[in-house]
Amino acid sequence: MASLLASCAAPPAKAPAPLSAPAVEPARIEAPSTPPPPPPPATQQQAQKIAVAAADLLEAGNEEQAKAELTRVLAGDPSNKLAQNLLRQISADPVATLGRESFPYTVRSSDTLSRIAGRFLGDIYSFYILARYNDIKIPRQVAGGQVIRIPGKAPPPGTLDNDPRRSEKPAVVPSAPATPPTPATPTPPEPSAGDRALTAAEAAERAGDLERAYTEYRRATSSDLGSEAAGRAEQLRQRLVTRHTLNARIAFAKQDLDGSIRQWDRVLQLDPGNDTARLEQQKSRALKEKVKSLK
Repeated sequence: MASLLASCAAPPAKAPAPLSAPAVEPARIEAPSTPPPPPPPATQQQAQKIAVAAADLLEAGNEEQAKAELTRVLAGDPSNKLAQNLLRQISADPVATLGRESFPYTVRSSDTLSRIAGRFLGDIYSFYILARYNDIKIPRQVAGGQVIRIPGKAPPPGTLDNDPRRSEKPAVVPSAPATPPTPATPTPPEPSAGDRALTAAEAAERAGDLERAYTEYRRATSSDLGSEAAGRAEQLRQRLVTRHTLNARIAFAKQDLDGSIRQWDRVLQLDPGNDTARLEQQKSRALKEKVKSLK
């Protein structure tokens, strides 16, 4: 009986293990991020050229192409101020940016939106948001006599250059004590015609528009960048001759005689002494006359 009672007795309870405090991970101290180094000067100069070319595209109303070029500029030079400025003008609300208050201004024959923006907004490159403020799709087409709105308060009567009241005799007012003039914010110089043509040609060439690129290179040839532009224009001329020659032969093989003749016309415009082009075009014309006579 004693052994039976001993076997049925419950085992002594074990003491609970002491609870251990949860492990606390040490706080991570992140090292301050180091800003990326600026791109080399050559990259910055090339980025600035592309940004100026994008401004030219915006003047012509090519917003999507200009936006793509400006995005490419900032990918290589994130601190390019001109590209940042132009991209803001493309995306920002013009009324929220420039304000609702405005006054009318009659455009002079010598005016451009860039000059008007430089005069009233203090930045010649603010022409695009000024164009959007006036719902102008192609800023370059602003003409003399056109009335646009200038954001801000109207200047005193007779102070605008094209205000006819400027010729009126001004009223005599007491002279105010002289105050030191406020130093004017320097306006960045407008790029020369040669720079604008060259950068526009480079942008068009990158976009695959070789005809426009060739035209812009030819324009730049007559400027102070003549030697550089002339070399690029000659290279592009040879590429265009090759392209139109190939297109002419493809059109002839497809019996598109009118298309073949047009392509040979372009080859002869680019290379007037090309005897092969002249003979091939004559062959297309002769075959076209033969087909017409059979009908």
